[in-house]
Amino acid sequence: MNDIITTLFNGLTYGGDVKLSVLNYFLLAVAVMPFFLSAMKSISKRWAIVFSIAFLIQSLFWFVLKAQGISIVWNALAGVLVVVLFRHRLSMLMKTKWMILASITVVILADVYFGLMFPPITTIAHVAAFLLGVVLYLLVEIIKNRKLSLSS
Repeated sequence: MNDIITTLFNGLTYGGDVKLSVLNYFLLAVAVMPFFLSAMKSISKRWAIVFSIAFLIQSLFWFVLKAQGISIVWNALAGVLVVVLFRHRLSMLMKTKWMILASITVVILADVYFGLMFPPITTIAHVAAFLLGVVLYLLVEIIKNRKLSLSS
């Protein structure tokens, strides 16, 4: 039981590193905020599914690879934001577009920082997580559309 608690603690807090924890939870908040805009309600289930899967994958990495952190989650959400921005940009209010663009920009800047300060595996993981968010969102959207076409 202590091993599980230790792994969860290390995973959620970067082994107790306050600076990294604060930075990463700030990045998570930045990546999540646009999804709470009223203009984003129509995709609430889809991004929540991506968030949940990304968190499960992140947690699996804590236990299997002894990884630490939550960067898979905020990078996956940034991937979703890119898809949403490109797919719905014509129907969005300018305020919504700017909020999404600001979130994506902050995440990319953080990825550049981590790329400069940490080993290359960190950058590979961040890019893979970003792509994971894109792919998962598109898959969830395809499944949703299939269900709609089957029910009509």
